[in-house]
Amino acid sequence: MAWWKDLSKDSISGVIVALITGGGGIAVVVWLWNYVKQFFQWLMAILTFSVTMPLWAILILSILLLVILPTVGFVMRRRISSKASVQKGSFLDYTSDTIFEIIVSWEWIRGLGDRGYSLNNLHMRCPKCGGLLSQHSSVDFDNYVPFPIIKCNFKGCGWRISSDMGRLNYGEMYTRLAEEIDRRCFQRFRS
Repeated sequence: MAWWKDLSKDSISGVIVALITGGGGIAVVVWLWNYVKQFFQWLMAILTFSVTMPLWAILILSILLLVILPTVGFVMRRRISSKASVQKGSFLDYTSDTIFEIIVSWEWIRGLGDRGYSLNNLHMRCPKCGGLLSQHSSVDFDNYVPFPIIKCNFKGCGWRISSDMGRLNYGEMYTRLAEEIDRRCFQRFRS
């Protein structure tokens, strides 16, 4: 009979907890029901409000809203995306870099009727003094080298291009720099 006492004691306490919890839940539902009922009454009052506007005006207003709302949404999405792209940066802002140990600067231009941009005014500068680089003949009387070299124009600087690029003329260097700028733009600014 001891088990009956333990079972009835636990059962009675469980019933009491259930009644208190259920009573509290019912009290919350009854308390909230007034607010839920007021919301539905307000919603029905709005939906059943009599309109004294002619049907043609409602039709025109509906068509205008169907045109204006998507347009406003489109414009807002465009502004948000343009702000994000401005924050991310554009390749048009990328106009100088150090490439192949040379300071290189350029500008982007768009041809008339052209869809894309292209490099313009590519300038190569000395990393030592900042002077413009140019192509010189490599004919020295001491050691004759039969190819042009790219070196600094500034007198007394003495900087020369590295030996692995030493056999390139100015046009080939321009092409290599343009290809490297294109590669770096693709890596940095692809979406």
